[in-house]
Amino acid sequence: MVQIYNDYMASALRTVTTTIIPHIPVPYKPDHFPAITRMSRRPLAPPTRQRRKHMLPAVWMRAGTSKGLFIHRHDLPSKEDDWAPILISAMGSKDCDSMQLDGIGGATSTTSKVAVIAPSRRPGVDVDYTFAQVAVGASTVDMSGNCGNIASGVGPFAIDEGLVEVKPGQREVDVRIFNTNTGRSLVETLEVDEDGLFVEEGTYTIPGVQSPGSRIRMAFERPAGSKTGRLLPTGSASDILDLWVGQSNHRVRISAVDAANPFVFVDEATIPRALRSNQPGSPEYLNFIETVRRQGAVHMGLANNVEEAALVRGTPKIAVVSMPSLPHKTPSAMIPDVKVTAFSMGKVHASLQMTGAVPLAVAACTEGTIVHEIAERAAKLRYPPASCAVSCVDGGEMREVAIEHAKGTMPVVVETNRKRTVAKVTLSRTARRLFEGQVAYYN
Repeated sequence: MVQIYNDYMASALRTVTTTIIPHIPVPYKPDHFPAITRMSRRPLAPPTRQRRKHMLPAVWMRAGTSKGLFIHRHDLPSKEDDWAPILISAMGSKDCDSMQLDGIGGATSTTSKVAVIAPSRRPGVDVDYTFAQVAVGASTVDMSGNCGNIASGVGPFAIDEGLVEVKPGQREVDVRIFNTNTGRSLVETLEVDEDGLFVEEGTYTIPGVQSPGSRIRMAFERPAGSKTGRLLPTGSASDILDLWVGQSNHRVRISAVDAANPFVFVDEATIPRALRSNQPGSPEYLNFIETVRRQGAVHMGLANNVEEAALVRGTPKIAVVSMPSLPHKTPSAMIPDVKVTAFSMGKVHASLQMTGAVPLAVAACTEGTIVHEIAERAAKLRYPPASCAVSCVDGGEMREVAIEHAKGTMPVVVETNRKRTVAKVTLSRTARRLFEGQVAYYN
């Protein structure tokens, strides 16, 4: 067909040039009428640059009530500034995908996390751990704070990857971990088998996880002042924030506490009544909470203004505290000290961050904070009435704080030294390795 078309057009041209306008010689050239090679006349689009696919060795773990990607630091670029595109692509947040369909993230803040681990050169420390929160629905990474749940998987990962030496016959190991985000250390005590590997199976359960596992005891050492240098960054145990709600000014009471992570605790009783009737996940409630969080960040000295605070969604974190919901005259062991609704990256948290439990428990033991006041009132509900008294240990004090959240009650032990500063906060978690291999990312 192509050849017939070309012959026909050549014959027609000769007819035109010899009979119609013979005084204008037009020599025939085949390239004047290029051959038809396809059905459509639409010009071909220029070839696009193909994205290159890479494979990154990694382990996917459930750690506490979160899931995350665990990576050896030597498998990432030497500069931390070069990590973000890799992590964003691997988790599926490239192109701001809120479903993370082209990655392994679970489309929630608790399933879009990364832990980067390396042997430590610090004296008395086994491994360094850097936490990264990959945003859902945005192509950003927040490395401003720590995640306690993900941290609970660092010890098991370090053991199974051979980063920590296990002596023959040893059945319990202490793994000392330095968190590079906050500059604070924690010690994880976990069980190992005869081959020196972490024992996953056990009978310990945590709220929010259906299956039992081996107990991982986590001790956050000297957690106060992780980012600001002070337990109470504003210099006060409680503060009042003036906010505009609708067309009127409203005063909200908060306690800003920095222990393991900076946190803003909001007194539920001071939230506008119209908002309290809404679900915490409603757009109006979430917008209000984010406004408080930004104002709190400025008040704590973590941002110069609310616009700057809006750029860092992970620090400080925020939670609403209130009286526990259990009834009057319940046996003492069943009465929590405080009820909490936590938020993460602009959404309601399914339970409570580990690094939210630490400052919350510390606040319960710090006079003048909203949490301490609630705990004192809750203590009077016990039958017989109790107080927030603590027992003495080696000249210091120890107290177990019971925190009620959406999935259950979490016990936290707070130890203070003779100077009444927080020496250690201890919690327990479980962890499980889900897969190991290589995760794909594109550039």
